[in-house]
Amino acid sequence: MQDGTQTATLTEDEQFKEFKRIKRMEEAKANVLKIECDCLSPYTDKTSLKETCKTANSLEIGAIVVFPNYVKACVNALGKDPQVSLIAAVSYPYGEETTEVKAAAVKRAVKDGVDEVEVCAPTAFLRDGNLAYFKKECKKIKKAGKNCAVRVILDCSILSEKELYKAAVTAADAGINCLRLNGADGETVGKIKSAVKGKCLIKADKADSVTSFTTLCTMGADTVSCTQALNLAQYILKEAETE
Repeated sequence: MQDGTQTATLTEDEQFKEFKRIKRMEEAKANVLKIECDCLSPYTDKTSLKETCKTANSLEIGAIVVFPNYVKACVNALGKDPQVSLIAAVSYPYGEETTEVKAAAVKRAVKDGVDEVEVCAPTAFLRDGNLAYFKKECKKIKKAGKNCAVRVILDCSILSEKELYKAAVTAADAGINCLRLNGADGETVGKIKSAVKGKCLIKADKADSVTSFTTLCTMGADTVSCTQALNLAQYILKEAETE
């Protein structure tokens, strides 16, 4: 009788531990889905991208971000049943090309097979206060993307808080799906999140530790771009499994 009770108790304890492990893994996988792997280094090549695609697929991170000329190679590397989204970064990092050039690049990226497109905002025009130009550009690149989600990249290290706020609201009102805030800290992410009033998603960058990743997500980032995304994802999953 005593042994039977002890066995039952142990079984219940084991079931509870497994339940907690499953919940930890679910939470970890949800966090990994918020991670996007930035492959926008000038040292990136097709060989390294192929390995990145393979690992990203196995980890099921949120997305891989590449230059437009690598889209086709990544589509092939990810295979017929990709577990991650593929994003092309157009006019990165300063957005100096004309709207027509950007729109053409967006169309090409969509044709090549991307899931989403990030387009760098015309930083110089935003600093000049030319929001009319920026609004027209947002609408044109949105149209060029057809059914593909289109994001706009804003450089928080160059734009003032006022310029950033106006640009974010303008892009959100123009129907842009997501804002990538390059160089934004948690406070800035929170302010822009509040400013756009749910009209678009917010993406932060440079979260290469669990602490910075958690902080940015807590402040309102829906996704976070990391150069060490794969290592971060592996760490989060491993910690959840062994905790």
